[in-house]
Amino acid sequence: MWILFRFELRHILRDITQVLIVAVTIPMLLAPFVSRSIQHVTHQAEEAQKSTFFVSIGGPKADQLRNLLPTIGRFRELPLHGSADESLKEGLIDCYVTVEENTDPGTGVTPRLPETPLVTIHYSSSRERSWRARDAIQTALMEHLKAIRNKYLQGLGQDPAKLYRLEPVNLASRQQEHLQTLSSLVPIVLIFVFFGTGSVTALDAIAGERERGSLATVLVSALSRTDIALAKWLTVVVVSLCFGILQFIGIYFSTQGMGGNGLAGLPATGWLVLTVFGLLLCLQVSAILLWISVRSNSFKQAQLLYMPALLVTAAMSAVSWMQSLPIASVVAFVPISGLALALRDALLGEYSPWLMVSAAASLGWTYITLQSVADSLELDGNERPHSDDPKEQMRVQLGQDIVWFYALVAAVMVVLPGNFPVFAGLRGQVLLNQGMMLCVPLLLLKFYRQPVARSIGWRSTSLQNWTICLLAAPLLHICANSVAIISSWLLPMSEDMVRQMTELLLPENTSQLELFLLIAVSPAICEEIAFRGCFLHALQRPVDRVFPSWRTCLLVGLGFGIFHFSLQRLLPTAVIGTILSFVALRTQSLWPCMLLHFVNNGLAVGLHSLHLDYAEFPAWTWIAAWALLLYLLKRLGNPAGVGRLSEESERNESMVKTRERVSQPSE
Repeated sequence: MWILFRFELRHILRDITQVLIVAVTIPMLLAPFVSRSIQHVTHQAEEAQKSTFFVSIGGPKADQLRNLLPTIGRFRELPLHGSADESLKEGLIDCYVTVEENTDPGTGVTPRLPETPLVTIHYSSSRERSWRARDAIQTALMEHLKAIRNKYLQGLGQDPAKLYRLEPVNLASRQQEHLQTLSSLVPIVLIFVFFGTGSVTALDAIAGERERGSLATVLVSALSRTDIALAKWLTVVVVSLCFGILQFIGIYFSTQGMGGNGLAGLPATGWLVLTVFGLLLCLQVSAILLWISVRSNSFKQAQLLYMPALLVTAAMSAVSWMQSLPIASVVAFVPISGLALALRDALLGEYSPWLMVSAAASLGWTYITLQSVADSLELDGNERPHSDDPKEQMRVQLGQDIVWFYALVAAVMVVLPGNFPVFAGLRGQVLLNQGMMLCVPLLLLKFYRQPVARSIGWRSTSLQNWTICLLAAPLLHICANSVAIISSWLLPMSEDMVRQMTELLLPENTSQLELFLLIAVSPAICEEIAFRGCFLHALQRPVDRVFPSWRTCLLVGLGFGIFHFSLQRLLPTAVIGTILSFVALRTQSLWPCMLLHFVNNGLAVGLHSLHLDYAEFPAWTWIAAWALLLYLLKRLGNPAGVGRLSEESERNESMVKTRERVSQPSE
């Protein structure tokens, strides 16, 4: 293994010019543009943060401002049981405001308008919502004062801005501000660094050698598949670290204005933890790159898969932006995301045993990935066709490629809203996401020569199945909420995160009819075509035509859950997707899935105004709902003569095989 490792390193150093250009020069030149792009995305995110802020009001003149809150809107006063400072640090409130007599603290002289108090806004710039609340309350008060200026200023000639003296007080130090910024940026920056440097050797390590035929020489040697995978992985790790450190230094100096100098005050313990988790991230990214290479039949195909893999991995590391998401949750076990939270906490000086859990989970995922690489090493990457039917061969090929196409679609859905404000709100995201989920699957079916209507199950089903689905629809909603409660235990959410999620999904400034169209109708059509149509058609196996396999249902359900881009919603949406996939395979129709999807989302919209707390439901209701739902699902049946692959296609395939057997003796 070590001989192969040294050979791989010497092979890379032969073309040192290309390595320096690709791994050092280009990233150095692009570093300033990366920093500007991140700043641009941060400013654009302000539009998405137009939500209700929770504040606390105190002081002798608090009633004056308290009476204004219903007028200026967007602010709700939250009663406190402890000190305002502690509540602000814990994230229970976004800021607190003190309202006092408007006197000059130096002279004690009352200003010209004694009825106007002094408003002091206490906030923490280390929390995004806190400083956004400061800006919002300042703007709201100024707008309110301008609206009533004629009442107060008639004949006085005063400036409206002087009615209230607003003095924001930042409770976070400059060092805390820098580290807060770095804790969000470092994980995603490291992903781009390690992906860029590691790709120099990883993509060619297996895919390129397989294409040239040199991989066969190594595979027939005395080395085991595991030794080969480890040697190539160590090569990728060494190259990533050597050139990645140089890149990170360049990015460090180019991001001084974004908080880069915050590292100067990081203690030695923080540097040690940061280095350890940066190394773990490098190990995991190197394994992912090698997995991409082994799954590709050529260097060109590996290059095509590189970009969607990079964007999806970067999106997984973006959980570091969620300051309210604790590492003491199931996220610590998620690849890439767990390390991103660990890096965030290391920079903020928040050390806990969960850092060790994240490190152990990262090593486990790296081992699993490398084991998959070793198991996938073959002399020939091309598999023999499973059928003589050209359409069936193309369907199998679609099943091998569709994950990468959907990964690219997911990456586009994540990147575009951050760069184009039109896609940032609820309407923009629905337009983008549902539009892509409708168009991309149909284009894939056409490109792979699949009959569109038959592939997505665009057919009706029996009256019995329709009746069962109507009865099962409200049960599905109840069961999905029971899974959401379990998910909240595994992944604790702060009140801040719950508020943000609710306001994002169900904004207050949207009518009930529009919410039904955006959240219930369009997903029921577009998402079902994408997942229970094209995705299920590509991944299903022959056994699924006899009885749906839970393996296929779980794969489709997991993909459905991932596309909701929320760790908190991953488990409940994956369960819903699994059940809908089972319904699609049992009924061989897409229509019942659309009905179930519409009712589930429609109930969520309709019952939102009632503020139901599903956690208060007794346990027997959840058990009864699941029992009834599973019983109804078992009663679903496949109409006679209906199948995802038509009987005519199967007869043609059988006739071809028969003619071949008959013609063989004569030849």
